Amino acid sequence: MISTVIMAIVSFASTNIDDLLVLILFFSQINNLLERRHIIIGQYFGIGALTTISIIGAFGVSVFPHEYVGLLGLVPIYLGTKIYVDKKESQARGDTCQSFINPSVVSVFSVTFANGGDNMGVYIPLFTSMSLVGILVTVIIFVVLTALWCFIALKLTERPIVQRNIEKYKQLVVPIIYIGLGIYILTKNDTLSFIWEKVF
Repeated sequence: MISTVIMAIVSFASTNIDDLLVLILFFSQINNLLERRHIIIGQYFGIGALTTISIIGAFGVSVFPHEYVGLLGLVPIYLGTKIYVDKKESQARGDTCQSFINPSVVSVFSVTFANGGDNMGVYIPLFTSMSLVGILVTVIIFVVLTALWCFIALKLTERPIVQRNIEKYKQLVVPIIYIGLGIYILTKNDTLSFIWEKVF
């Protein structure tokens, strides 16, 4: 049982390090439209979907090719582009208020799920080697660690040095990070080459 716990912690931590950046990105945009609970719920849905599909895959059922998961990389590209466009439109109107897209639970879920598409390559073999009790223990650990990830990201976002830099550069940096994340997701899931082969 101890080995199961250790494997679950190592597997989650090693595959979700980059999720901290994504969560910080979302938490940095909290306002009257986007609340903490939207981000946390979206994160749980994303991790939950990845885990569920991996468990199904461990029983030999392939849900869908990972190339299709990569298509969700278009979501952060859209979010980044919209932030930039909203800023331009706001400036054109002479509006002093900053306009940000409200990343709904669906958006947070989509980004989390797409960014973790390759996690299934780790989770499926992990679950294949486990008993039902081991799988249950691992799922519980994933639930706890998801909460810990959200807590760490929120606390990092609240650090004065992080807040100052995000506030100072977010109009430029946040869209770039979103778009870069989307391209990264499309690339690491081989979606771009998949589309190229299908079209050409």
